[in-house]
Amino acid sequence: MTIPFHGAMRYPLPNKSAVWMQTRPANITANANKPNAARAAVHKAALLPFVFVMYAYATGGPFGLEEMVTTSGPGLTLLYHLFIPFFWCIPVSLVAAELTTAIPVEGGFYRWVRAGFGDFWGFLAGWWNWSASFLLIAAYAVLFTDYLTFFFPAIAGWKHYAVSLALVALIGYVNVRGIQAVGAVATVLETLILLPVVVLCGIAAFHWHHNPFTPLVPPHVPPFQVFGVGLALGLWLYSGYEQVSSVAEEVENPQRNYPIALAIVVPLSMATYFLPTMLSLAALGDWQKWHTGYFSDAAALIGGPWLGFAMTIAAMIANLSC
Repeated sequence: MTIPFHGAMRYPLPNKSAVWMQTRPANITANANKPNAARAAVHKAALLPFVFVMYAYATGGPFGLEEMVTTSGPGLTLLYHLFIPFFWCIPVSLVAAELTTAIPVEGGFYRWVRAGFGDFWGFLAGWWNWSASFLLIAAYAVLFTDYLTFFFPAIAGWKHYAVSLALVALIGYVNVRGIQAVGAVATVLETLILLPVVVLCGIAAFHWHHNPFTPLVPPHVPPFQVFGVGLALGLWLYSGYEQVSSVAEEVENPQRNYPIALAIVVPLSMATYFLPTMLSLAALGDWQKWHTGYFSDAAALIGGPWLGFAMTIAAMIANLSC
């Protein structure tokens, strides 16, 4: 059922009277008025699986920040990871929590934009996110296969494309199965990712030989590279906390569980980026050598080949879980 309206829009909520929202002209599909029986038929995700789904989408592990260390310097990189969340992801997560609590509808941020700014901007919000998802999943699938070639060099040419396409098909299948399947898979994958990261942090803490904050910035490097590139990468790393609002109606008690999930995931994301970076720099002090995939090298140097292997597997899984 589609309801054309202009002015104030009413969202009935379970166990509450209603939420009124002043909007521009738009056509909003009234999913909030679905019969209770239809809602009950949907298998919903509990809090813990939803936490892992959100963490997988927004973070998925410490991988991807390594270039910040060489471009912005170890000290500034660590400061970025301490302060960017307070000016970026924490405000965004608070907005997402507030809107999901007030309007827990399927479509999430797309529905919010459409209600607030009309069909045109709602369409663009959905289209931009859809296009980005296509590009990201393709990039992650190729990156996963690139990691796989380290263990199986024969995967080249058409075999590389075949493995990447098979991975996209597998991820698509899991998503089609619904939020419960996605939550179960995300819980297993993220646990496997975090285990070697925790071990790395534990071992590195007992081998603290260097000041991880020095130098603050690389010497003789242009200011744009020091501040601009690192800041842009930091903003990207701490984005995506509003994305899972699109499945708000598939989560048990979203008004309660979405804010709780954000309160868990945002600090966990900060710790995931900050702690292994700081402790690896403190143990090794080789900030000039950091490059994409360096956490595997750092793990091998700190904990031995077995930990390096485990960290490489974790990086592969991180590309799969994102």
